[in-house]
Amino acid sequence: MLEKEIKILDVDLEKLQKQLEDMWAKKTFDWFIHDVYYDFPDDWTHKMEDNKRLFRVRQKWETHLYTIKRKRNKKSEWWEKWYKIADEWEREITDVNSFRKVLENYWMTKTREKKKYRISYAFDWLEFDIDKYDDIPTLLEIEAHNIEEIDKYIKILWLQDNIAKDFWSRGLYKYYDMEYSVF
Repeated sequence: MLEKEIKILDVDLEKLQKQLEDMWAKKTFDWFIHDVYYDFPDDWTHKMEDNKRLFRVRQKWETHLYTIKRKRNKKSEWWEKWYKIADEWEREITDVNSFRKVLENYWMTKTREKKKYRISYAFDWLEFDIDKYDDIPTLLEIEAHNIEEIDKYIKILWLQDNIAKDFWSRGLYKYYDMEYSVF
């Protein structure tokens, strides 16, 4: 699936939730998320990170998922530079311990991890994820099939004056000058 999203920083949680509920968005998740990232050793030539890819194992309530993402090298239009665009494959894991052992058998190791509290809403073909990390202001991630829809809902939610970023979680931690958990 092609993922197009943007992070809107420093949002008012209560106001945003009311706006989403007023437009009949459906709350789909309200709990902690724990992400653990894996990669090959530094001396390998096919490290995922060096090839603009990531491999993540996520615990989302009682569900475990593995995700592979590939960042797009070029964005086709100049205005796409404000958005994170990536190919994403995600599947559920039924036995996370066995899955981790398989990763280790292929020499993949944990490289970093993060935890956050997430409240998710869905509306039409859009996903609105409100994320709260320790010591980082609440942010909203909007994901849609096209950038025009994202722009439309930034305006509907009156967020066009907020700072918008296309970075991944490490960029978020760097932006706020926070330490990122690395193994």
